[in-house]
Amino acid sequence: MKLEPEMGNMSEWREADFAHHCTYIVHDQPSDPAFGVPRAMTSIPRNLTFEYSPDNEVTGVFSKEYIPQGTRFGPLQGDIYTKDNVPSQANRKYFWRVSLS
Repeated sequence: MKLEPEMGNMSEWREADFAHHCTYIVHDQPSDPAFGVPRAMTSIPRNLTFEYSPDNEVTGVFSKEYIPQGTRFGPLQGDIYTKDNVPSQANRKYFWRVSLS
């Protein structure tokens, strides 16, 4: 039994296509700059969690539950880079890597 509809090749979708096919929206949590902690740390949605290394560095963000196809997270804010055009001086600590797997 197939639970999700076929979405086709999403690599050529426009923003309007994503909005039309969106099945679920996961909003960022409110973040207060007065905390003195980066927004990336304080605004993470409740269904996501950070994974930490033994020296307490963030090594990844993982879901605590199933994420259905068509789910949108956001807003994702910042600069967009492909793996081949990241500036050498860029701070990669709070980068998001988005994959289609």
